[in-house]
Amino acid sequence: MKKLWQRLPKLSRKWKTVRNIAFVLLTALLLPAALEWPALTQDGALAKMQGKYLLTPSEILYRTGQGDTQGYLLQGEGWVAAAQVRKYDNTSRPLERDAPLITQLLSREEPGVLVIPVQDEDGATVLAAFGAPEEAAQAELTLEVTAVEPGWGPRKAVEDETFTARCQREESGYYFFRFLPHDHGGARYCALDAVWMHLLGMGDEFAGDRYTVIWEDAQGQELSRLTGEIPEYWNLRDFW
Repeated sequence: MKKLWQRLPKLSRKWKTVRNIAFVLLTALLLPAALEWPALTQDGALAKMQGKYLLTPSEILYRTGQGDTQGYLLQGEGWVAAAQVRKYDNTSRPLERDAPLITQLLSREEPGVLVIPVQDEDGATVLAAFGAPEEAAQAELTLEVTAVEPGWGPRKAVEDETFTARCQREESGYYFFRFLPHDHGGARYCALDAVWMHLLGMGDEFAGDRYTVIWEDAQGQELSRLTGEIPEYWNLRDFW
C-alpha cells in the first residue's frame, strides 16, 4: 500500500488548493443531510413539518407576529390551518432553531373560524373566517371570551367579555378580524390579555370560545350567519 501511495502523482500547490476547496464544499453539502436537511427559514420549517404529517403543499394566506415568533394562516388542498413558528435553542440539532406548530386544522368543505396563534405587533388577537357566500363583501364577528386566570404575573380580577370586529373580504376570500384588548385602567385584566398570559404561562390552548359571524353584501345587508366554537387545539409539532 505504501509503495502504491508513493507511485501516485504529486499534486501541485494549485491542485492541492482545488482539492481542499472541493472537500470543504462536499462536507458543507453532506453535513445538512446528516442532520436531516434543516430548514433555513421559518417558512421552510413550516413546509417541512407539513410533509411529516402528510399534508399537501400549502399557500401562506396570512402572516403576523412579534419578535422571533410568527403566526400563519395556511391553505392546502382541502384544508386550512392556523400555525406558528417560534425560535428556540436546540442543543441536539444546533442548525435547527425554528419550532413549527400547527394549532388548528379544519376542512375547507365547511365554513369555519380559526385563531392565529400569535398576537400581532399591536397586541391584537386575529381570527380568520372562511366559507362566506360568494356575494358577501364584508362581515362582522362577535367573540365571547370565557375568562381564565392568567398563568403568571400579578393577580387581578378577570371577567367574561364579548368582543366585536368588522372587516372586508380579502382577495383570497378569507376575512381577518382584529380584536384589540379592552383597557380596564389597571383594575382588572382584559379577558383577551388573560387568555394570552394563560397560554404563555401554562401552555394551554385557545379553543372553545363561542363566536358568531354575520356575512353581509356591499350594502351591509345580512346574507347569512355562522355560529360555533373556536375549534380544538391540535398541537401538531416537529420538535420535542
